[in-house]
Amino acid sequence: MNKLFMKIKGYEEASNSLIVSFASDETQSQDPSDYTEYAYQPMIMWPDITDPTEIQKRIAQSGIVLVGQQKIKEAFVLNPAQLDTYKNMVGQTIEYSMSELIPPPPSEG
Repeated sequence: MNKLFMKIKGYEEASNSLIVSFASDETQSQDPSDYTEYAYQPMIMWPDITDPTEIQKRIAQSGIVLVGQQKIKEAFVLNPAQLDTYKNMVGQTIEYSMSELIPPPPSEG
C-alpha cells in the first residue's frame, strides 16, 4: 500500500467522537465514503495530544490496519467457494470440550 485515504465524516456530540472512514490505493474504491465508519474519541485515546494534525495522523495510522482488513474482505467476496463454506455453517449446533479448545498446560516433571 502506498496511499491511505481518510475522510472525517462527522463529529458525534454525545460521545465526543470523530466519525472516520478509510480507503487505500489497494482497496476496490479509493473513496473512503464507500467504506465502514469508525468512531474515534481523541480526548480519551490521546489525552496528551492537542495538535489537530497529530490527532489526524494517529487516526490515519490505525486506518492502515482497517484498510488491510477491507482488502482481505474484498478478496474474500470474490471467492464463492469460501462464502459457501461459511453459509453452510448456518444452523449447525456444535459442542466442544474445554480440553479441545484450551490445551492443558504442560506437566512439570
